[in-house]
Amino acid sequence: MNPMAKCYLLFFLLLAVLLPEARATSCHPDDLLALLDFAGSLNGGGVLLRATWSGATCCSWEGVGCDAASGRVTALRLPRRGLGGAIPGTSLAGLAQLEELDLSSNNFHNISGLLAVLHGCQNLTTLILTKNFGGEELPGDGIIGGFKSLKVLALGDCALKGRVPEWLSQCKKMEVLDLSRNQLVGTIPLWIGQLHHLCYLDLSNNSLVGEVPKSLTLLKGFATVGRSEGMTFTNMPLYVKHNRSTLGRRLNELLNVITGTNNVVRFGRNNVVSGNDNTVIFGDENTVSGNNHAVYGNHNTVSGNNHVVSGSKHVVSGSRHGVTGSSSVVSGFNNGVSGINHVVSGSNNIVSGSNNVVSGMNHIVVGNNKVVSGA
Repeated sequence: MNPMAKCYLLFFLLLAVLLPEARATSCHPDDLLALLDFAGSLNGGGVLLRATWSGATCCSWEGVGCDAASGRVTALRLPRRGLGGAIPGTSLAGLAQLEELDLSSNNFHNISGLLAVLHGCQNLTTLILTKNFGGEELPGDGIIGGFKSLKVLALGDCALKGRVPEWLSQCKKMEVLDLSRNQLVGTIPLWIGQLHHLCYLDLSNNSLVGEVPKSLTLLKGFATVGRSEGMTFTNMPLYVKHNRSTLGRRLNELLNVITGTNNVVRFGRNNVVSGNDNTVIFGDENTVSGNNHAVYGNHNTVSGNNHVVSGSKHVVSGSRHGVTGSSSVVSGFNNGVSGINHVVSGSNNIVSGSNNVVSGMNHIVVGNNKVVSGA
């Protein structure tokens, strides 16, 4: 065989290998149209999102997850992207196989319109909308229905007004329900006790008054933290089901590895958590060890004690650091770090900006590209 013929043969063999993969990573035309429609109506960080979402292989786009066999979009994860505006629910309704939607910590509004459309997504199991909507009214009965497959609903820290809506009673598969840090009034409805798969319920920091319904206390292994049955209160406590078999199955589905005591992954995947009293609030692929950490974000490595970490790609060790932003390396004690790409060691330093290298103690550094050392 001559060299040219060999080249053609290798070319066609390469096509035979690559084309099936290309077809698998190309999303369904309906999903492609829905995602483009969704991104096109966003403001704020929507400009950057539209710039990164290009081409027809939307299964490779940031924040998009697809079923490998069908190419249908099953997950949309866009937390903390600075996205704003009314969430275009009609576009999301075009994602017929959507199972997971995470739009937490953005600047969205119009929760009623979004929920009214999303209830038609029959496969939706996880809906995380925390830190949005800025004090809107939580839609009540007669407005929302459906959500028959929903297992996780997070609407915490939205300052939502109203009552705990009865349409949630139809979510019979619900395992995790977070309505904390809102402005809800009234009492816990009796039907909460009929959500037999429920293993995590947070109604804290609302204006709920009255007695704990007996139907709630009948849930086997369900107990309050810091309250007794029948007690009148103005802020509902957190409820956690001590029989964690259901929650354990849910966490196994999310591929988290959790050891130690009182460690919890509230929402996220592929987190490795060990030690005591650590909580991964939101995020994926964090490695957490030590004690009393609260972690928000993705790809963080946290060890030591008493850290609060938000953002992504931090490496944090030592004790009592507060770290926000991204890609900082922090060690020592009592450092407050914000911004990006800092290297901070020592104690009692406050650093903001970007690309600073700080060592020693008691420094206050503001700005970019500085090297500071000494006591």
